[in-house]
Amino acid sequence: MKIIHHKPKNSVTSGPYFPAVEVQEDNIKQLFVSGQGTKDPVTGERFLGEIKGQAIVVMDNLKNVVEGSGYSMDEIVKVTIFLINMSDFEAVNKVYQSYFSEGQYPARSTVAVKELPGGQGVEIDAIAFKK
Repeated sequence: MKIIHHKPKNSVTSGPYFPAVEVQEDNIKQLFVSGQGTKDPVTGERFLGEIKGQAIVVMDNLKNVVEGSGYSMDEIVKVTIFLINMSDFEAVNKVYQSYFSEGQYPARSTVAVKELPGGQGVEIDAIAFKK
């Protein structure tokens, strides 16, 4: 088994972890993407505005890590969305859906949490797979 730690260009972390870790065994590759938040990769500042804007920043960050690690968004097989307010589900879902090809949606869980780092309202992690 081979483990590769990815830190794609313009990805940010707020602690002692990598944005993504890839596990390779034989012809199978899996990418585990850490929770992506609303931190702007250029300025390092969190976007804490309306939830639709937060969701766009989060999905852009997720896409940057996934594609920067050599995968495509359509190779994501599992996503977990963390929301501090479930009333934001519909707005986040509309943004989320726009980042995948029609019919290529991954399995997903959405979880309500008490709070997220830096006061953000949404965070998303993912697992991608390819041969």
